[in-house]
Order: sequence, then structure tokens, then C-alpha cells
Amino acid sequence: MAATSKESVKRKIFPKGQIVIPVALRKKYHIDIGDHVDVIPKADGILLKPVPKKEEKKSMTDSLFGIFRKYAKGKPKLKKADINRATKAGFIKGREK
Repeated sequence: MAATSKESVKRKIFPKGQIVIPVALRKKYHIDIGDHVDVIPKADGILLKPVPKKEEKKSMTDSLFGIFRKYAKGKPKLKKADINRATKAGFIKGREK
């Protein structure tokens, strides 16, 4: 991937208006799942610009999300809400006397 924006990367637009940002560009600009980007209209096109990440502590749910993916093959996908409920239930159960 070239260092300048002169080299283009063609992408398909999906039904909900989504596009896939190539992994090389996501790595280069430190864009991770769940991050935000600014969508800036320009005279000659659209600029996607990563929003600077805040230095904040992640919740336990955010930290654990996806960490056990390789053990869950063939099972329904968990959502963050599922993990949050399980974590909360485990925390409460551990506190009961």
C-alpha cells in the first residue's frame, strides 16, 4: 500500500451502505472493531478519518468480547450484552454468602 493517497483501493458498497476498509489500512491507521470514523464530504469525494481514541479504561465486557471466539466454533455467537449478563451474574454469585 502506498504511503500517499494517490493509490486507490476499490471497494463494493453493501446493502446498508457499508464498505470494508482493507486490513492494511486499518492496521496503518490503528482502526479497530468498534472504533469511530469521521465521514467528511469533500468536493471531489468522501474522506474517512479515524476519530482519536480516548485514553479510558475498557469495561470487563469490552476486554473479554471475542477473546474466547476460537472455543465457540459451531455455537451461537455471543453479543456484548450476553457477556455482560454472564459477567454480572458471576460477580453477584461470587458475592452471595
